[in-house]
Amino acid sequence: MKFFFTFLLYFLVFITLDAQENIAQKTNASSTPIDSEYKYIQPITVENAPIAKLVKPVPLDADNDGIPDEDDKCPNSKAGEKVDKSGCLILHDTDNDGVPDKDDKCPGTKEGTAVDEHGCELDSDGDGIVNSKDQCPGTTKEFAVDGYGCPQTATLHVTFPPSRYNVDEKLISQLEDFALFLRENPGYDVIIYGYTDNSGPAKVNLELSQKRADAVKEALTRYSVSPIRLTAIGKGEADPIADNKTKEGRAKNRRIEVELLQ
Repeated sequence: MKFFFTFLLYFLVFITLDAQENIAQKTNASSTPIDSEYKYIQPITVENAPIAKLVKPVPLDADNDGIPDEDDKCPNSKAGEKVDKSGCLILHDTDNDGVPDKDDKCPGTKEGTAVDEHGCELDSDGDGIVNSKDQCPGTTKEFAVDGYGCPQTATLHVTFPPSRYNVDEKLISQLEDFALFLRENPGYDVIIYGYTDNSGPAKVNLELSQKRADAVKEALTRYSVSPIRLTAIGKGEADPIADNKTKEGRAKNRRIEVELLQ
């Protein structure tokens, strides 16, 4: 009987231990992290797909001046020439007058001086004296001027038919500009010289030339020029300005010239 109870006791212990082991195994299985079964699996490396880099096309530069053709306003520049950002040749202008040295016929012009297309100082009234030295600006081209641009003599556009001295309305209108000059420049007195061609006797021509000078003097007074400022002198056939052998030359010699006095 004692043996039976001993055997039963061992059996129960064995059953209990076996049951506990099964429970422990189940417990361990349920508590293992989900990813533990993957702990020996190496991660797969995902490589980025290569991205193609855009290559910007090189702009065309036909004349090799460093300026792309699309921006080059002077596409035929020569090799070695210095150009500006528009591709045009940089021209040297030593005196900074706006005219490149290669075209400047008056180099060394003072900076700030108004010049023409040749780089030379302007002569606005066309009397041969540049503006900076002209003390009498606005002198008409009919006048011969001194070194200061002030008028000295002039040949008026007044001619006469042969043997005539009358100043008709057409001739009077030609004196208008000169009369205006005299009114604007009251400091001048005027000597009026009358001339003829060499046709006829010299004495007759001298008298005729005086009458012509007197007629012009009278015409100028009609434009409010004081007669005190005017002196008329006949010069006859002296000092011809054209060939008396031709009709055209003789017509030019039948003229009026004036001298200005200050």
